Amino acid sequence: MPENTRLKELKRQLQEKSAEAERISQSFKVEDNGGFVVSTEQANAFKKVSSEAQEIKSLIDAEQGLVQVKQYLDAPDGPSAAAMHYGQTPAMEGKSLGDLFVESDAYRTAAQAGFRDRPYVRAEMEGKSIFSLAGGSVTHQVLGSAQNLGIAERMFRKFHVRDLFPKSTTKNAVLYGARETGWTNNAKQVKERYAADGVSPATGADTDVYGRAPRSKLSLTPVMYPVAEVAHLLDAHKNILSDEPRLKTFINQRMVEGVKYAEDWDLLHSVGDGQSLTGLYNTPGVQQYTGLATDKYSVQIRRAITKALLAEYDPTGIVLSPTMWERVEVEEDKNGAFRVAVAVAIGAEKKVWRLNVVETTAMADTDFLIGAFGLGAQLHDRENVSVTVSSENADNFERGLITFRADERLALEVPRPESFVIGTWTTPTVP
Repeated sequence: MPENTRLKELKRQLQEKSAEAERISQSFKVEDNGGFVVSTEQANAFKKVSSEAQEIKSLIDAEQGLVQVKQYLDAPDGPSAAAMHYGQTPAMEGKSLGDLFVESDAYRTAAQAGFRDRPYVRAEMEGKSIFSLAGGSVTHQVLGSAQNLGIAERMFRKFHVRDLFPKSTTKNAVLYGARETGWTNNAKQVKERYAADGVSPATGADTDVYGRAPRSKLSLTPVMYPVAEVAHLLDAHKNILSDEPRLKTFINQRMVEGVKYAEDWDLLHSVGDGQSLTGLYNTPGVQQYTGLATDKYSVQIRRAITKALLAEYDPTGIVLSPTMWERVEVEEDKNGAFRVAVAVAIGAEKKVWRLNVVETTAMADTDFLIGAFGLGAQLHDRENVSVTVSSENADNFERGLITFRADERLALEVPRPESFVIGTWTTPTVP
């Protein structure tokens, strides 16, 4: 169905507001240290345009909802004759971990038998969302009856520490590697010929020698990185197996996020004992930095970045608590304007000083962590998140309960600990 005139006009207005916001942001003054200075007038104008853009976006969402209602009312009772002829089943769907579970062969087989023939259901899945769109009518089936609830926006996916790492997998139970504990770089220019002492300029005599490159020093120590398991259990009434929407939400928001939160904590704070991960906080060689009271919070981050750069590593990400990320974002100068301009456009990425940001409650309000994720440390997935459902646990049969178990296996390799800096916040005394 062609896009209606109101929707086109609203989108045109949103594009104009986005362009206006871009023009205002381009007028921000750039300081020598890479920060931004924003005047009160600029800040007010930027806030006004952003507010108007958000209002237009809400109107677009409402208009699209009305379009979907009209499409539903005008839709035929079934697929088109052409679609049926070619065996097509057009659909639009957003697949989360919960969707993959209820669509797995294991779940469907158990469901067909009324969950009576097998004591448990197990499905393995990878943590990513899948979206597909095919032409034709859009149909939904919920709990056995046709009910159209509209097309909801994709649920916001919370970012975790693992999202800072490039993807890597392993098929082994234990990883062995070398950790760099020191480096002396003696590289320099080498002339073709020197005098007999190997240092003085060449004399042209037969006693001259060819230049020898200096020898640098690299200290390495062997390290074992165990593949550890992160898991937890939750009980629920057996009826949830037949209630697919609730089951998807249960898996996505409770089972999976529970594993991911524990993973965040372990990657940061776990104490290695040969079978557990050694978190970055407990890895020997990680640098430390304490902020200065004369610096704003954003400046303390920048100085910690410099500490990593002096060790010849380029940081790629920062981990901090939600409370401290808020303080960084709302910093103001003496005129009440934002001291550090951040992208506030719709869909903007979280970045500060060009670093990707992950805010997690696994990080205390007193600290932050920056580092070269991928180069200085690498996360290796042995098994992606798996969900197992069983009725055979304790007195589940008597109480009509089932037990869910979510688990994953992974290893954390830290070959270059100097590439990470643990920062300690200091409350700024500057106005």
